[in-house]
Amino acid sequence: MSFLKAKGKHLSPFMSFAGLVLPANRCCLLCCSIYLFFAVVISSGNAYAWNALKPIVQTDEEGIVMEEVRIPEDRVPIGINEVPDAVGVFGYPDEKIGLAITPEQAGIDTSCWSGEEYFNYQMSYVGMETFPLKDYGADFQFELIDTSGRKRTKKLYQFRKPFYGHHGIRYKNMVYMFYPPHVKGSSMLVIKHSKPMLADEQWVYDSTLRRVRRMSADQKMDSYLGTDMTNDHLDRANGQWKPRIIGEIELDVDKPPLRGRFGVDRHYNYLNGKRAVIVECFPKNRNWPVSKEIIYFDKTTGYWYYEETYDKTGRLKKTFLPFMAHLYPLEPKYFTFGDWYAHDLSTNHKTIMYYPETDKAGYKVLDYKSRDWSNYIFWYDSGYSDEYLSKRFMLRGVR
Repeated sequence: MSFLKAKGKHLSPFMSFAGLVLPANRCCLLCCSIYLFFAVVISSGNAYAWNALKPIVQTDEEGIVMEEVRIPEDRVPIGINEVPDAVGVFGYPDEKIGLAITPEQAGIDTSCWSGEEYFNYQMSYVGMETFPLKDYGADFQFELIDTSGRKRTKKLYQFRKPFYGHHGIRYKNMVYMFYPPHVKGSSMLVIKHSKPMLADEQWVYDSTLRRVRRMSADQKMDSYLGTDMTNDHLDRANGQWKPRIIGEIELDVDKPPLRGRFGVDRHYNYLNGKRAVIVECFPKNRNWPVSKEIIYFDKTTGYWYYEETYDKTGRLKKTFLPFMAHLYPLEPKYFTFGDWYAHDLSTNHKTIMYYPETDKAGYKVLDYKSRDWSNYIFWYDSGYSDEYLSKRFMLRGVR
């Protein structure tokens, strides 16, 4: 009341509100109640109720210190927002910090590895089978680029969880499409079994048909959700290949096999000058739709740098440049992925898969040009329910 007086307002013993005449004291109580209601509603829309850890790079021997910060609810992905004590972790301000993680820090020794061991290691870190990892959740997107340069975007959620052989399962991976609107709700579930010769279970839910169907094992080389990547790129059929080392090379982005490849300019520092082993992989199944794949792995870190797929006639059909690094500050063993580039040379169609630079709430989270990860939040070990990796979730989902 004193505020209104200070503004020169005159207060009568009765006040009018919404056509009603009320005593001044009751009206004040009503106004206060309305004010508090709107204050709560407005503030809850941007409530800072979640914890995250931000790495602060030190110049002394302390190295990196994790500082606790608060983030708004709309920065927490689906599934993880149902775990009240989940804690996110911001990435490094400079990608070079994560790329400098040594094999010793990552707990690997490649000194005596065969082609099969490089191949299986790649399959493990794509599947994120890195103890003590419990789970991982994020959203990511594809940019599909046709021959005229036109782009289409697909956005997805991902849930990935290792099981370390429990119940005979290596890991499960669920992707759930939420954009564009006409495919919202479509999803794919992959269950990777521990026994190498046991085929993956692949389940697909088509939101237009509204039913879950199982994909056959021979569809591993089919397009992954309409992209230029294959199902096998994202979830390797470990028992279907015979890998062997055929040589070594010092990678040079200005020389074959990398020169002119789609995405190589974005991966310049990641690729150039690295010592790689060349692993040739032949399919065990004679009816497999490709003749071989050639994969380039970092000799000491095991990083997956570059891959070529050859058709049945022996002609180069697809090129693939993935990005895998140790960018999660809390645990140097955990792998994270960045921007991946696939090119179908037979159709000249291209695909980029990456974490979005702007999240669903409109926050700027990544800058691939400067390779700055300091605004991106990783969600590992959150403890979300196994329900998100089930056929029941595919049917229920988020419509």
